[in-house]
Amino acid sequence: MFERLEMAPPDAILGLTEAFKKDPRPEKINLGVGVYKDADNQTPVLKSVKAAERRLLDTESTKNYMPITGDPAYAEAVIRTVFGGAGAAALGGRARAAHTPGGTAALRVAADFLTRGYGARTVWMSDPTWANHPAVFQAAGHAVKSYAYYDAATKGLAADAFFAALEAVPAEDVVLLHACCHNPSGLDPEPGHWKTIAEIAARRGWLPLVDFA
Repeated sequence: MFERLEMAPPDAILGLTEAFKKDPRPEKINLGVGVYKDADNQTPVLKSVKAAERRLLDTESTKNYMPITGDPAYAEAVIRTVFGGAGAAALGGRARAAHTPGGTAALRVAADFLTRGYGARTVWMSDPTWANHPAVFQAAGHAVKSYAYYDAATKGLAADAFFAALEAVPAEDVVLLHACCHNPSGLDPEPGHWKTIAEIAARRGWLPLVDFA
């Protein structure tokens, strides 16, 4: 068994970080991973985070198992944050939240949920997209295609081609969208673009899946 296993291709972004570490030039800047760096090239822990961690340690009362979907109070806070203060009850039970070990795990849970409840579909992804997006959805049984997104010549959104591609997505397919900090271009749709995206989705009948990293 082990002799037949093949190594997965290296992650392009993490590979760039490894190249950064090996570069001896003192003036180097790591633009590979989207995290905050201070003047000393460190990613500090914010004082507010430290205070929150202390509060959690001081107030926790158990190490018992959480429900399968995670802490209900946290889930409700997430729903209120996403929907502008409207909790699950105010939304008529149409919103749900669940913990996952991390962002990639959340995508895999979403991909498996789609397979189980919606059937294997074609998932449309921006060109370019995060290198791991296709693998996550293909592993759950979905086909993957791409739609136009980034215009390298203008370093802006290829709006006409983008909207034309969304118009051509068949009904009941899935369109993966980046909510913000588009990976890897860093280019996000403007508020007016999102209104157009929503209008096309409602009219064409495809399912938007938003990755909000």
